[in-house]
Amino acid sequence: MDFSSQRGPPRNGGRDTLLQTIEGEVIPRLLLAHRRQRPRGEPAPAARVADGDLTPVATQPAPHDIKHLAELVLRREKAEAERFVAAVRARGVDTETLLLDLLAPAARHLGAMWETECADFIGVTVGLRYLQGIAHDLSGESTEVGSCGAGGRRVLLISLPGEQHVFGTQIVGEMLRRARWDVWDAPGATEDDILSLVSTEWFAFVGVSIGAPEQLEALAALIRRIRKTSLHRGIRVMVGGRPFAGYPDRVTQVGADATAVDAREAVVQAERLLEWISQGN
Repeated sequence: MDFSSQRGPPRNGGRDTLLQTIEGEVIPRLLLAHRRQRPRGEPAPAARVADGDLTPVATQPAPHDIKHLAELVLRREKAEAERFVAAVRARGVDTETLLLDLLAPAARHLGAMWETECADFIGVTVGLRYLQGIAHDLSGESTEVGSCGAGGRRVLLISLPGEQHVFGTQIVGEMLRRARWDVWDAPGATEDDILSLVSTEWFAFVGVSIGAPEQLEALAALIRRIRKTSLHRGIRVMVGGRPFAGYPDRVTQVGADATAVDAREAVVQAERLLEWISQGN
């Protein structure tokens, strides 16, 4: 399972990495994969009938709507955020407009808050996951985030802090999503970010990528801390990257549970790890 891509020094403590992921992965995932095309000739809803009268309604979410939604998910008020989106929809806003003009700008607003240090990494990461879940629910997708995670099918994919893998986990992540896993990405996360996330959110396993054999010792130390800190006391760890190709003994050496040579095998190994967890192994 080669999670890795090209390496380089982290910039701004991973801040650029997270912003690139919001623009390059999160927002396209909100829009492209779940976009409902309006039938040709169908007008955008502009009014509704109330007590026999036509009452104009807003067809475009306002800037304060975007800011309010971002603040709700940042505070982890998921239920309130879902109710707010439903209220905006009840004003006559269609699904496509909600995705394009409310959820995507809210994701960008979270990125801006991160860039200006008005929000921390964990808050932004969790907030983005809430937005993705709302997007899937809106679009009626039954095989993505809205219905994933059932039965403990939640995974966190990361790279070793200090490695800049902007898109390195994308293929593995997408294969896991297709297999109905709820995949959380944490690009540019520091060790404190990772430990905070696993201590507050439940994951069946964590997938960690490294790029060089010299990082094995640091990886082993991180895995120990993840197991010690994790909210899920039986959390499993899958490792990936070139240092494990042809060296299966290194999996045990770093204290991990599995590795895989490619994304397909990663899905197989993920199912095996989940079975271990369900059996209490």
